[in-house]
Amino acid sequence: METPAARFVLDAGDALGRVVYAEDMTRVLLLSTYEQGHQPLGLAAPAAALRAAGFEVECRDLAVDSADLEVIARADLVAISAPMHTAARLGLRVAERVRAMAPRAHLAWYGLYASPLGALLQRRGLADSILGGEYEPGLVALAGRLQTGDPTPLVSLAFERQLYPVPDRSGLPPLERYARVLREDGAQLAGYVEATRGCAHRCTHCPLTAVYDGRLRQVQAATVLADIDQQVAAGARHITFGDPDFLNASGPALQIARAFHEAHPDVTFDVTTKVEHILEHPRLIEELGQLGCLFITSAFESCSDAVLERLAKGHTGADLDRALAIASSAGITLRPTWMAFTPWTTLDDILAMLAFIETRELIGHVQPVQYGLRLLLPPGSPPIEVIRAEGRLGPLDEELLTYGWTHPDPRMDRLQARLAALAETEAAHHGHGAEDFVRTFTLVKRAALEAAGRTGPLEVVMQPYRFVPGLAEAWFC
Repeated sequence: METPAARFVLDAGDALGRVVYAEDMTRVLLLSTYEQGHQPLGLAAPAAALRAAGFEVECRDLAVDSADLEVIARADLVAISAPMHTAARLGLRVAERVRAMAPRAHLAWYGLYASPLGALLQRRGLADSILGGEYEPGLVALAGRLQTGDPTPLVSLAFERQLYPVPDRSGLPPLERYARVLREDGAQLAGYVEATRGCAHRCTHCPLTAVYDGRLRQVQAATVLADIDQQVAAGARHITFGDPDFLNASGPALQIARAFHEAHPDVTFDVTTKVEHILEHPRLIEELGQLGCLFITSAFESCSDAVLERLAKGHTGADLDRALAIASSAGITLRPTWMAFTPWTTLDDILAMLAFIETRELIGHVQPVQYGLRLLLPPGSPPIEVIRAEGRLGPLDEELLTYGWTHPDPRMDRLQARLAALAETEAAHHGHGAEDFVRTFTLVKRAALEAAGRTGPLEVVMQPYRFVPGLAEAWFC
């Protein structure tokens, strides 16, 4: 993904065309590069906190718009949102441009990936301040510090509890410019909220573990419901609960879902939750279906118990069928995600994953990108030292923002590269029809069988057509 080139736009100002600003107020520019195709909460949430504190805030979502030179040049504080790996990688380019366009501006990064990447960003001169964890108080404190004339960088990884203001979505691009939900009644506008931050679990491969380490922070129900209300008023007919795990706090989650449904009975929603929570709460899952839950995203990751244990997922391969059955009984589509390639995944594991997808009629549930996903190791990731001890760890790639690693079976690294390239090509031309998913799966299966030295006629079990709801956005990390 390429950040749009900056444009120069000259606003009306004094007689010489220069813009005149008040000098007694810190002007803040918040930049988002990517948030999985939805209107960025990573802009709306901090904008609300900063505006409530009296600061002038402008927001730009570079996934759909550009930030012109004039907007960047007038900012005292430029803050880049880094909620995920893709956003952080894109943010590197943005930071370089900000440094070139506005060298006097204080440059900060905030969000989940700001914490582990902070030292690297500061060493490269691409960040002054780093605001991880619960970043809103840090941004407000930093803006206040700059207003007093103190440019000292701030590194805040605090996790103190806070009262979350209702996200301020004013000035953001309209929902029509973002990914839509695909329902049987057609593509509908979709909104996005989060009822929690952090995660109560410590899956070893998850960036949340390195940052939150099992901490969970709940957003007040009133804030979540008010954010839903304003997005429904803006046209949303579906809401994604983007919590890392919606059922970490199952009681409050159900209360929010009930209140949401009572206020907007015709608006559907989706959630993300772990396999173990699906198994733990079958009756809750059933009620979510009754309240309008259209689909659940759940990290199956692998069919291999050995790999699942390494990742500390809290479920086994045998649990996957039980989770599918519970969701199906509730009338909810379950969309599994996969960590296809880890240092401990074997070629037989890949073939088992593909067999599982095929025989459970899940081909239409899996986006192409899932087949080529490779374990990411940003700084601070728990598996780094394990893989180092096994002699498989490579150096930190400062552009890809991950440590490299090699698989003991060279066929696996070759297959992963092949499937990643295939997934990128397929995603660019992938529609939402059953034939697109079957074509992609056929190509993936053929590549895996060839890697295993198994050639000959290729058969894919023909599956009955069944509409699979989901978001029109293929990327998940």
